Amino acid sequence: MTEQQLREALVDLYEEFKEEMGFEEFADRLDFWIDKDDRILIEARGMKPVEGIKEIGHVDNGVIYAY
Repeated sequence: MTEQQLREALVDLYEEFKEEMGFEEFADRLDFWIDKDDRILIEARGMKPVEGIKEIGHVDNGVIYAY
């Protein structure tokens, strides 16, 4: 995954929260995971999805990191 792909996933999810907070505030401290079907999962920092789900990135201080 690239930072751009993760940003696109965040923008889609952010639509539900845009009236409540800014994008950077929303995105900060989120982790990205990918499941066996290559779907991106977005969770709050520290949440650990079930076994077999791979961590692929995170957001910190408004910066998206993909790995």
